[in-house]
Amino acid sequence: MKFEISKVATYKGHKDSVYDLADGITEGRFLSAAGDGYLVEWVSPAEGVPVARVNHPVYAFEHRKEQHLIWLGENSEGIHLIDTERKKAETFLKLGKVSVFAIVSAGSKTLAGNSLGYIHVIDNRQNTFIRHLKVTDKSIRAIAVNGVTGEFAAGSSDHCIRVYDLDTLQLKKTIQAHSNSVFTLAYRDQFLISSGRDAHITLWDSSLDYQSAISVPAHNYAVNHILPLAGTSLLASCSMDKSIKIWDIDTMNLLKVIDKGKFASHGTSVNRLWWNSRTQNLFSGSDDRTVSEWKLF
Repeated sequence: MKFEISKVATYKGHKDSVYDLADGITEGRFLSAAGDGYLVEWVSPAEGVPVARVNHPVYAFEHRKEQHLIWLGENSEGIHLIDTERKKAETFLKLGKVSVFAIVSAGSKTLAGNSLGYIHVIDNRQNTFIRHLKVTDKSIRAIAVNGVTGEFAAGSSDHCIRVYDLDTLQLKKTIQAHSNSVFTLAYRDQFLISSGRDAHITLWDSSLDYQSAISVPAHNYAVNHILPLAGTSLLASCSMDKSIKIWDIDTMNLLKVIDKGKFASHGTSVNRLWWNSRTQNLFSGSDDRTVSEWKLF
């Protein structure tokens, strides 16, 4: 596949590293969360509107757009529920002094993984905890849901991926996946895609009991996030090595490298990606406190 990459804009305003990105509350906008405790909706590269502010860094949030709600993980106290219509914190679920690294909603549940190795299961109807799954003694760094098979996968700093039944919350499979912490997971069709500190990207075939299908050395340093680009056959990855890479997801052939030298990209670790399938633009958040927007087609 041949395509060109161009930089569309740089969004500046955060006072600390940008850790998470998602679709905006208003059509045509997007949300970012950062180490400065702000959740911001961007109107333009020069104008960001604060949606919420908490007292500690935000590593993860989940925008439940149809319900006009956002689960916001705070790095010290717990999880806030933000009403996006009233711009108000509705519920605060206390967890103590832990970091929340992953929050994913699936139907009536939200799953949140923390630095003490727990997955907290939240009932979205009552907005209360219903289970606290002790998974490992290490951090839960990533969670991905497969709605077709009714499973979710959790990646952790003990180098493993664990697959659970989404309904019963029973452990189905433990994969000795990587040689270091698993930072990021994504499902695409029957494949679970994983990466992390060992800088390899691996595809696991869920239809074959999660056998390894493809594994490639992907970056020079830790891979912080991988993202299948909906509506395409592409996979994007971003890394502590300051680069963004675009792959053919079927063959894992490297197609493009977005870096500072050629594309005036980020000069520090790239932490998070978000894909706007409507515009087919890719967004990247970095330790340099900015978000970049990229046109791929």
